[in-house]
Amino acid sequence: MLTADDVLAAVRVHADRLHDAVRRLGCSPTAAAHVVETASLELVEAVARGRVDDDPVGWLFARARALGRDVTGGDDTLPVGSGVLSADANQVRLAEALESRPERERAALLLRDSYDLPMTDVATALGLDVTTATEAVGAARLALLPGLTDTVAPPVPDHVPLASLTRLAEGGQQAARETTTRLHAESCVRCTAVVDAQERARRLLSGLTVVALPDEEREQLLARAEGRARAVLPAAVPVVEEWEEEPHRRYSLSLMALGLVVAIGAGVGLGVLTSRGGSSRGVADQHPVPLVTAAPVLDVGPSQATTPPPTGTPTPRVFYVTPSPTPTPTVTATSTPTATTTAATALIQLDPSTGPGGSQVTVTGSGWPPGVQVTIQYLLAGDTTAGSSVQAVTDASGTFTAVLTTNNTSLTNPAGPHTVRASDGTETAEATFTAT
Repeated sequence: MLTADDVLAAVRVHADRLHDAVRRLGCSPTAAAHVVETASLELVEAVARGRVDDDPVGWLFARARALGRDVTGGDDTLPVGSGVLSADANQVRLAEALESRPERERAALLLRDSYDLPMTDVATALGLDVTTATEAVGAARLALLPGLTDTVAPPVPDHVPLASLTRLAEGGQQAARETTTRLHAESCVRCTAVVDAQERARRLLSGLTVVALPDEEREQLLARAEGRARAVLPAAVPVVEEWEEEPHRRYSLSLMALGLVVAIGAGVGLGVLTSRGGSSRGVADQHPVPLVTAAPVLDVGPSQATTPPPTGTPTPRVFYVTPSPTPTPTVTATSTPTATTTAATALIQLDPSTGPGGSQVTVTGSGWPPGVQVTIQYLLAGDTTAGSSVQAVTDASGTFTAVLTTNNTSLTNPAGPHTVRASDGTETAEATFTAT
């Protein structure tokens, strides 16, 4: 069963996106805030009654859609895009294109491409299975593109399922599962055109500004949702490690291993001491006959006793010390190029690197691992991740090209340097765009 923390995480992460989706249905700001709060509290009650098992996010968006449709209309003063308060011409055109599509197509595009929800959540929100929801998203992308680019959408071929081409257009793990479709599309002009059109629509929708809840209303919503969730839902169960459930073992494996190592070390040390200090004495004890070398030592005197150490002992030690530095350059030479070749070489370049807010910037990446998904973000001053973003997949040579719109979700675009950051989760590269 879902816990209170699971439900609160879904509400906290998606409150602004819920508000944006309801506004684009045509709800007023007051009605949209009421819908978000009602849907969130109803989610808590539905989980408590066992009506939601494993997909609270999809259920939440489905309920918000149903409530939003009941309170739409009656507000002719809404700005274009049903809440897009940006002066950016690209945002206005994108909002107008979305408004021209049926509500179900609009919801599919917002959920998958603008909000980047998993396809399982999109299917739940639309009331469809995953395959049908994937086809709906692909068809909506192709229908939206002519309203943005003044071009004709390519026809869907009848020899390849639209769901397979849609997954191929999304890249990442979705595309990796479509090996057969990818190989076919490389030699089929019709399939390539459908994939390219979907990729372009997805990139444009990923830069859509989200109309967020006012801060005060968001805090009130989260407080009421948390109070109700803590009251009716169970808390997360702490994880108990398995090794604590074995009381019959008197000694741990680590202690036994340590004792074995100590015993071995003691035996080795004792053997060394015996070989160094006890060998001559043991021979003398076993043979009472005087040793052959004992007579000259007693007859020679002190001057002869000091002579043997410098003649015998230093000479072999010099030869054993000399070879030790010889392997050192070899080890150093082999390790140095290894560290150099494994250093990160991921880079990005911007064209142009300066311009007004809302500019279309071509981001070119090189030196990345092949076949990885790279997320490119436009960051505000102070390294705040609140700007637009876009995703790209590297080719076999580790390069990619993406078009990023230099927009801010804070509805302002101050002049000055802004950071463009690209990351695949392991490699990260940055460049500077100067807004004029």
